[in-house]
Amino acid sequence: MEDQQLHTTFRMTGLLAGYLRNTLSDAERQELEQWLAANESNRAILEELINEEKAAEEWRKLAYYRERTEKAREELAAEVARRKVFRTRRLFFYRAAGVLLLVLAAAAAIWQTQFRKPDHITTAEYAENVLPGSQKAQLVLSNGNSMELNTGNDTSFMQGASVKVQQQQGLLAYEDINDNYEEIQFHQLITPKGGEYHLLLEDGTHVWLNAASSIRFPTRFSGTERRVQLSGEAYFEVAKDVKKPFIVDVNQHTSIQVLGTRFNVNAYTDEEKINTTLLEGAVAVNSGSFGRAIAPGQRAVTDHDGNKAIIVEPADTVRAVAWKNGVFDFNDTKLSEVMRQVSRWYNIDIVYEKSIPDIKVWGRMERNQNLQQLITILNGMDVRVKLESVNKLIVLQ
Repeated sequence: MEDQQLHTTFRMTGLLAGYLRNTLSDAERQELEQWLAANESNRAILEELINEEKAAEEWRKLAYYRERTEKAREELAAEVARRKVFRTRRLFFYRAAGVLLLVLAAAAAIWQTQFRKPDHITTAEYAENVLPGSQKAQLVLSNGNSMELNTGNDTSFMQGASVKVQQQQGLLAYEDINDNYEEIQFHQLITPKGGEYHLLLEDGTHVWLNAASSIRFPTRFSGTERRVQLSGEAYFEVAKDVKKPFIVDVNQHTSIQVLGTRFNVNAYTDEEKINTTLLEGAVAVNSGSFGRAIAPGQRAVTDHDGNKAIIVEPADTVRAVAWKNGVFDFNDTKLSEVMRQVSRWYNIDIVYEKSIPDIKVWGRMERNQNLQQLITILNGMDVRVKLESVNKLIVLQ
């Protein structure tokens, strides 16, 4: 059964390729039409592939994998025939436009994990024990005391006489329950590596905090502005209040000002730039002596020290907030950036055997998978890694 499924996978890949090149015979075209008619998702694959821009990109990737894939199929078929047992490996579904590449990458992954020497691949027993991140954080109160937050320790308490704080199922919520305008106090929410958390501020603003990030905020807002301090990455859905602009201070050089909007800020200090991506509303970004406004679908790129002009460019908004939606979205992403995301989410150290490979990665997978699933995708892209222990991943090339 598995052998037949594998044959069908490669057969359909070849027919799709032939369709795009207009080289199908009448019989092959009829076979492809039957496959397309069998499932709506099959037809969606073809419709995405014939998009000129996406198809051009996939063909560029296809050229890279073609030689590996042909060899993988020959060796895999021989191995299946000899053993009579084939251990299926789960395919990770990229966007429809990347399905052709996915099939080829998956075949290459099988070849690498089955036929390469053991010292060139990751020990599966280790990788399967490296679990993805979860909802957990540390809340630091104004008096310096702290408490651990996760989905299993629901709690509520009063902060002073006016603010109720409630933690339930991964959500930390603040509520101003009376008009007692006592002294404002500040809290800090910190996510570790392998953690994320959802915060509801007193004004109704929602904040999703990514791994290895922190946000400092008042327990309730007063005065003429709403100001918070962010380190790392967060997605904001700001409650509109024309009398009180919402300001996010990223560091001493950069701030983001809004009234009511949805946007993502990636300000990790180990990333090359600070990226502010706007999904809805309007945002003004200030960095040093520079200032720019951005519109929905754009992102502002600033440096960490505020010495360079702000760059405004079109943004991939789906990719920018993929983490918040529980997805890794690597679309033409540098391997070094991919590995930084992996390090934060799986709480592991990344070590490069030599220099950092200057290569790009394509792929999309759910963030709730264990590390072995991600390694399979990397292997399929000829990125060789070795997991020495449950917290140390070595990139071998």
